[in-house]
Amino acid sequence: MQQKYRLNRGIMLGLVVFLMVVLAACGNAASNNQTNEKTGTDTLNGQSKSVAMREYVDATGNKINIPANPQRVVTTQYLDAMLALGVKPAGAASHLLEGDYLKGKIDRVADIGNPTNVEKVLELQPDLIITTEYTTPEVKEQLEKIAPTVVVSFGEGDVFEQLRNVAAVLDKDKEAEQWIASFNKKAEESRKKLAGKFKKDETVTIYMAYDKNVLRVYGARNVGHVIYRSLELNPPEYIRQKLAKDPRFNYVYDVISTEKLPELSGDRIIMLVYDEATKDGMMKEIEQSALWRNLPAVKNHKVYFIKADPWFTYSPLAIDQSLDEAVNMFSVEPK
Repeated sequence: MQQKYRLNRGIMLGLVVFLMVVLAACGNAASNNQTNEKTGTDTLNGQSKSVAMREYVDATGNKINIPANPQRVVTTQYLDAMLALGVKPAGAASHLLEGDYLKGKIDRVADIGNPTNVEKVLELQPDLIITTEYTTPEVKEQLEKIAPTVVVSFGEGDVFEQLRNVAAVLDKDKEAEQWIASFNKKAEESRKKLAGKFKKDETVTIYMAYDKNVLRVYGARNVGHVIYRSLELNPPEYIRQKLAKDPRFNYVYDVISTEKLPELSGDRIIMLVYDEATKDGMMKEIEQSALWRNLPAVKNHKVYFIKADPWFTYSPLAIDQSLDEAVNMFSVEPK
């Protein structure tokens, strides 16, 4: 009798173990069927965790599974846009970290080099990488092996479109619209502050001198966004015609010779002097030119000299500070 009892008890224990194995297997199968989750390893504590994922179609048309709530983002271009959205990246390209206008905002953002140092990116263990169409195929392929890599176009569309596209990747659409609305309100207030400072038909030309022999005339990007769009000042006829054919503001600048100065210069001139080397190079050549000295804007002391930081950078926080500087600049007569 005892032997029979022990036998029945053994059978019962065997059945319990079998049922536990079956239930565990069913549980694993159910979790594997959750297509919006991905099991990964938390490198900080060595424990596995599930990360919610979503599908995103980037500027190249690629369908990419990206984290729904990325925690460690690396970017080769959109540091400024991310900060405007309230997101501090884990790493960003060298040239993005050089601007004085970002001081105090980029502490603990690692430098990933320019060109991109793939080994440095790997060290940062990102869960998402945001780049542009200008990243070489070789580097992009290496980045894709590290983390989901999304291309946001820099050359197509203006700074607002760029901000919206970065926001779409980070699920920060509401924040993007709030930032744009706030900036546009600030631009409206800036126009009111400068009311009466410009004649109705007065024109403004934007030049940039660079290095030893480069002279550019700008459209409505970079410096032009603030001058022609935010403040609604009049461009010279040449630029006006360019902008009329450019509804998405993709036109940036033309490289010109000093011989074009009389034709392109408006009633006022903004001259961006890129760096110290430019002062002894292209700018010195321009100022020694009789064509420059005879321009009405030069004779009437209507020339405004500006620096590359923050004016040259085309990004949300850069144009925001440039707008402040423009109001201050136009509030007093140039020397």
